[in-house]
Amino acid sequence: MKRMMILLLALAMALQLAACARVERLKDVELPPLPTVTVKPEATIAPVEVPAAPVETPAPQESADGESAEEAMRQSVIVNFRKTAYTEFDPANGEQQILDFSYVTPHVTIPGREAAADAINEYIAMLDESYYTGNDYGDGVSDGYNGFLEQALDNFSYVHETGADMPLEFFSERTAEVPRADGRVLSLYFNTSTYTGGAHGIYVGSAYVFDTETGSLLSLDRITPDYEAFSALVVEKMLEQAHADADLSAAISSFIEEKDWAFSFARLLREGSWYLDENGLVLFSTLYELAPYAAGIQSFTVSYEELGELLDPRYRVGDRQAEGGFTFLRMSQVEEGSVPVLDFVQAAQDAEQLCLISGERVYDVTLSRVGYLEEENTYYKTEILWFCSVMQNEAVQLSANLVGADTQLLLSYRSGDGQHRALLSMSAEDGSPRLVEDGFTLYE
Repeated sequence: MKRMMILLLALAMALQLAACARVERLKDVELPPLPTVTVKPEATIAPVEVPAAPVETPAPQESADGESAEEAMRQSVIVNFRKTAYTEFDPANGEQQILDFSYVTPHVTIPGREAAADAINEYIAMLDESYYTGNDYGDGVSDGYNGFLEQALDNFSYVHETGADMPLEFFSERTAEVPRADGRVLSLYFNTSTYTGGAHGIYVGSAYVFDTETGSLLSLDRITPDYEAFSALVVEKMLEQAHADADLSAAISSFIEEKDWAFSFARLLREGSWYLDENGLVLFSTLYELAPYAAGIQSFTVSYEELGELLDPRYRVGDRQAEGGFTFLRMSQVEEGSVPVLDFVQAAQDAEQLCLISGERVYDVTLSRVGYLEEENTYYKTEILWFCSVMQNEAVQLSANLVGADTQLLLSYRSGDGQHRALLSMSAEDGSPRLVEDGFTLYE
């Protein structure tokens, strides 16, 4: 019996040493190739704590080619979202997931403005490399793939050796969306969510606004002819909103004394914390900057009307006349050459080939993947797949499997009578593609 106990003890020690050795080997694992950057970005993000007045420059009334604001709204800007994901499992038996690391890359196409699109995509490539490697090439906000993998392995080793009751799944996820896109402006908003232990995760927002004529990254001083007056007006409007909104006021008051609000709000006038959307200038905080964690990120919108002449007319939103809708067909039903196909969206591999065809002009066309809560009969967006600023008698081809409520996609767009949403589905009666515009609830 004594000999048997010694053998069992030796076996246990051997297994523990083998597991530790596997942990060390996984730390030296060869990682996938990095994204590459071949051109130095035209501009970098440099946070500033308080507004500074740059040299004033005259504000152009039109674009270089004399294009009006209304004409600029009809310029097509296409964004195809591509997701890259890596998953690591525990080194002991390979069954427990310890890391989920992913990021979405918006790929931009601007018909007739290829050089501008290339410049924007080059900047996005730099952001990808910053996120993947953790190196700061102008806007580093990530520990990088290696950094998160090392943290996840250290956490697993600690739990494996001590038996501590701790979560083993770490993650870092960066998503993207398009607050505004047209012939003048492309606004991209990235949200990075991470969890590396503790009571809750952390999320960080970063925004980038590009001139779609040149592809250059816009800074706050470039969108106004008088930055000093502009920044003063913006802070004034933020203070008005904070005092008028009881919930916002309560959240900020619990964290910052009212006498310090103006200074704290002025700090949001920094690169990476603002963008232009359909309604105006949006400024947003980081977590814990203006309010407790439970209150989340605080944001303010200063309308184009409020900004008035202090916003360069080039970057205002022009009138958008839209009257159209969509037809949903199998690709085999579309006569070759009958309609221009703008892009291809792969929602699923080896799936049915489908086609969405616009009629008259529509704006802000977005295809999103959705999840489904059966007990509440409610859908919710999980990720954006494709965006197009304007379509008119044009089509997008997609590869998708739409059998079952949990595999449906969501189409959204603007027309003359407002915002429209429809689920892309297959008819239970004859299996034909259909757009379901009524009878469902979307959580936003």
